[in-house]
Amino acid sequence: MSGGTRELKVGLFVFIAFILLAVMVFSISDFYTAEPHYDFRVRFSFANGIEPGAPVRLAGVSVGEVRSVRVYMEEASQKMQAELGIRLSRGAQIEENAVAYINTLGFIGEKYLEIIPGTPGTKLLAPGDILVGKDSIPAEQLMASGYQVVRKLEETISSINSVIGDEGTRNALKGTLANSQEATKKLSVLLDNTNSVMEKIRDGQGTIGRLLTQDDLYKDLQALVADMRAHPWKLLYRPKESRK
Repeated sequence: MSGGTRELKVGLFVFIAFILLAVMVFSISDFYTAEPHYDFRVRFSFANGIEPGAPVRLAGVSVGEVRSVRVYMEEASQKMQAELGIRLSRGAQIEENAVAYINTLGFIGEKYLEIIPGTPGTKLLAPGDILVGKDSIPAEQLMASGYQVVRKLEETISSINSVIGDEGTRNALKGTLANSQEATKKLSVLLDNTNSVMEKIRDGQGTIGRLLTQDDLYKDLQALVADMRAHPWKLLYRPKESRK
C-alpha cells in the first residue's frame, strides 16, 4: 500500500505540474484567445528593425502585439514596402487618421509600435483595414546628419579664426574699436552739454530761459506782436529827428 500510495502522490504531482504548465503556456502563447481581439495592418517604407512579437502601444498603453512582418512590392510606386500584421484587444479602437510609428525603448532598446490616437469622432479602423504609418529616421542617417553639422561648425570656426588671425584684420578691428570709443566719448560730451543747457533754460537763465519762465517778458512780447499786427505801418515809419 505504501508503494502504491507513493506512486499515486507522484502521479498526482506530475499531473498538477502539467496543468500549471499548460495554463502558463496558453496564457502567454499564440493559442490564448480568451480575450476578444481584432487584426489590421500597418504599412511603412522603413520598418526600422521591428520583429514579430513586438508590443503595440496606444497612447502609451500596451494594447497588443506585432503578429507578422513582411515585405512586398507596391505596384503603384514599384517600391518595396514593409507591412506589419497587428493584433489588438477589442477595446483598443484606432481612428483612420491615427499616427503609427516605430519607436525604441531607450536609445538601443526594444523596438515597438507606437500609435497616437486620431481625431475623436473619426471613422474607426475595421478588422483587416490598413493604416499607413509614419516612417522613422534611421539612426545611421541621424548620426550622419550630426556629423555633417559638426563638420560645418568646425569649418565655420576655422574660417573665423583665419579672419581674426590676419594681422590686417586685427589692426582694422582695433581702429574700428578706437573710433567707436572716441565717438562714444563725443556723444557723451554732447549729451552733457545738452543737459546743461536744458537745466539753464529750466532755471530761467539766458534769453530763452527768461522768456519761458518770466511772465512779464512773455506778456510784453505778446503785446508787441499784437501791436504790430494791428499797426503794421509802424514797421515802415521812421520818426523825424528833432532839430536842436
